[in-house]
Amino acid sequence: MEWSQRARSIGFSIFSVFIIWHAIGVTIVGPFAKSYLRDGFMNVYQHYLAVFHLDRSWPFYAPNPFLGSILSYETVNSSGETKIYPLTQSREKFDHSYFRYTNFYAYLFSDPEYTRKRGYDKSVARYLCGQHIGSGVTAINFILRNQKMFTYEDYRAGKRPLDEEFLETKTFGPYSCFQSAGGVS
Repeated sequence: MEWSQRARSIGFSIFSVFIIWHAIGVTIVGPFAKSYLRDGFMNVYQHYLAVFHLDRSWPFYAPNPFLGSILSYETVNSSGETKIYPLTQSREKFDHSYFRYTNFYAYLFSDPEYTRKRGYDKSVARYLCGQHIGSGVTAINFILRNQKMFTYEDYRAGKRPLDEEFLETKTFGPYSCFQSAGGVS
């Protein structure tokens, strides 16, 4: 009986040391860039991390990043000045217009023609025009930016996924705002 408890205790100790060793390799050595500390750890971890392709931060931590999109709207005032507002992040989940915005966003992203047929674009534009009554806004444009493929080599070259060269921009509109009625044409 005493031998089995001692064996279990030794087994738990070895397993605990392995978990700590693995956690250091995955959270400290793998994802960090070149540094003196990382180079020191790599002497110990190199073969273990290479087996699972954890020796480079990109393949494990972001193997195939999802290509995202950003939806915003641009207001044009009577003097021709423009201002861009984020639309994707502008609504709380329990806001009364959240469902309309998510439908508009999803359909605009996947099928812009269906969005126009259903009237989501005019409905959202009318609502946004109403938010800008009295500020001189005469028109609204929707701007959809879809990400293009971004590689590890691009990242190493100092480029970032939201740089203009990695975004495909589509503009929908203009939707005219009638300031007196808050309507859209």
